Amino acid sequence: MLKSWDLFMTSALDLLMESPQARAKVKYYKIKQLALLTVTDDKKHFIFKSRNVDEIEQFIKLTSKLMLNVDPTEVKEEPQEPKTDKKQSKKKGKGNKK
Repeated sequence: MLKSWDLFMTSALDLLMESPQARAKVKYYKIKQLALLTVTDDKKHFIFKSRNVDEIEQFIKLTSKLMLNVDPTEVKEEPQEPKTDKKQSKKKGKGNKK
């Protein structure tokens, strides 16, 4: 089990790129509020425990880009736009009718 996020991500990326049999898994433990990120090819295992949502999202984005055969070094992080509630902005009331 790796303690450093950077070491885990570089090791996981290398393993996923070099081995066609490598696979990634995210398992969430609701009671402990903990995610277990695993990358393995049955010979090497890299495991990382995280409670940080940003790390988990970064891992999921990386693995999904690899499944689409996109080079992860070429993918740039896009800034996320704040989410707005569409129901509230289009809400029509009965008041002030002329």
